[in-house]
Amino acid sequence: MSEDITRRKLMRVGAGATALGAVGSLSGCSAIQDLIPGGGGAGISSYSNWVYEPDTFESDAEGINVFAFSTKKALSNSGNLNEDFLLSLKSNSSRQLGIRAENINMGMSVPDGSIVTGSFDTESIKAELESSRETPTESGFGSNDDSTAGYEYESETTHEGYEIYVRADQEEPGRAYAIGDGTIVQGNRVSNDGNESDSVSAEDVAKGIIDTGESGDNRLVDNNEEFKTLVDSTDKGVSISLDLYDDEVGSEDGPDEDVRSREFDGLIGYGQADTFNGDTTKIQYVFVFGSEGDVNEGDIEEWVEANDTGEGNLSELRDIKINTDGNTATVTGKIDTIEYDFSY
Repeated sequence: MSEDITRRKLMRVGAGATALGAVGSLSGCSAIQDLIPGGGGAGISSYSNWVYEPDTFESDAEGINVFAFSTKKALSNSGNLNEDFLLSLKSNSSRQLGIRAENINMGMSVPDGSIVTGSFDTESIKAELESSRETPTESGFGSNDDSTAGYEYESETTHEGYEIYVRADQEEPGRAYAIGDGTIVQGNRVSNDGNESDSVSAEDVAKGIIDTGESGDNRLVDNNEEFKTLVDSTDKGVSISLDLYDDEVGSEDGPDEDVRSREFDGLIGYGQADTFNGDTTKIQYVFVFGSEGDVNEGDIEEWVEANDTGEGNLSELRDIKINTDGNTATVTGKIDTIEYDFSY
């Protein structure tokens, strides 16, 4: 999958492209591939419950990027969607297992895995994982290439009501799938090659994500004020992408200021939410700064003006508005929903 928004030329910066790739890698077999984008449970409004602190798996990261998408919300507005986008949504339902796209509420990616929740037959998915007739690839996408055939997953253990599966033929599996009641969690092995920490197994990563989502362990929104502000300020739309930086823009270790590319001095977090409202779609950009004094409305205006003409990223938007509140700034605009085209 890729994040190529071709019709309206709206660019998601930071979290979006990485996040979509992570969601795509959930597909250890065709049954799970068919669930993407997905999710159910309490829906997209609870996405922040699954976001763990960046160093949970012994990495040196201080920032994090996440992405969530609600197929159910999108399809509830199907009468206003263009044919190509609607077809792409419906094609991601699980025809083999009888899972309809409208029963899948939320698919979410985090740096070391992904989460899908919805209404599906968990026993069928377990059986699919244990079968060798599918042909997954290491990139995470289903394939008809016979050279990749024969992957079997085996039940390794249980954790908090989830049954965890890993590749039967690997001593150190790259992925683990935790199958719960209406929830699938994928954990990816964290090698920690860039620091002195030991690697973390895919199984332990899956367990850690479950502990965050189900029990609140290491939950970032409870422990980081900037991320909490970003979550609270971002609409609970049909899609949400959030990026919390390692370091503020303009700081010694942070990126350099570049107003035209929306790298504002003092910026520590960025988010985007797309919300369907009948035949109109609201696009929201959220900027969180290290302090209220860092918010420079003139810089925001310059960014809008630079990108609201010609082939600019905001050129398809109308009714653009800028608002500031404390250490946050938001930019909102509208497009016709029929023009919304999110390509996977």
